Amino acid sequence: MKRTIAISTIVLYLGSLVCGIASHTLQFGNAAHPAMYYVVWDMFCGWSGYETRNHLIAQGASGQYYRLTPVPWGDYQPYGPANRIDYDSFAMHGGSIARNILRNTEHEPIQQVYLIEENWSKRYNIPDYLWRFDGPKEKHSYFHTRVTYNGDCEAIDAKMSWHAAIKAHQLNTNSRLAQLRKNSRKVFAVTEPKLLPPPQQATPISSAGNSQIQPVSFQTTN
Repeated sequence: MKRTIAISTIVLYLGSLVCGIASHTLQFGNAAHPAMYYVVWDMFCGWSGYETRNHLIAQGASGQYYRLTPVPWGDYQPYGPANRIDYDSFAMHGGSIARNILRNTEHEPIQQVYLIEENWSKRYNIPDYLWRFDGPKEKHSYFHTRVTYNGDCEAIDAKMSWHAAIKAHQLNTNSRLAQLRKNSRKVFAVTEPKLLPPPQQATPISSAGNSQIQPVSFQTTN
């Protein structure tokens, strides 16, 4: 009996790892459930030197901008000061979050919604009494438009994350890295790269209308 339980445990354990590796390799079902985090191959993919926050900004028909996050009824913070949307590093759920906020708030007709990334160096998160860097502790943020949605919160234009955009810029502008890439061997891939859909007409957030961003008002429902 004990031998059967031990063999079954080993088979289940190795089988789950094989399924996780195959799922990640073939890009099939690797994000189907939070439990997949424990079996996919890249569960420990490293940490960035920049802190990231996501902001949802809606543009009304009049050109007025509305800040949708944090939500008017209080946001969910699983750990620390980061809100729920800040954990969406792949920008997969911004549209559904914006749709839920707009459905439960009072506002004019919405023309477009923008998912804006804010990034700053993590060293500015150090408490004041531990600050040992030269110069004053003045946080500087970099803002990047990640996804543009239409009035129905459907994505019409998507870009790489700020980290990926900076890395791509360095690869394209650094002559030494470009030469290394030219001399490197071709990459063998099991699956085809995921291409973004062709962008539709999207109005930049910096154009048209009042630049002042107003918070949305909470609509009480019975």
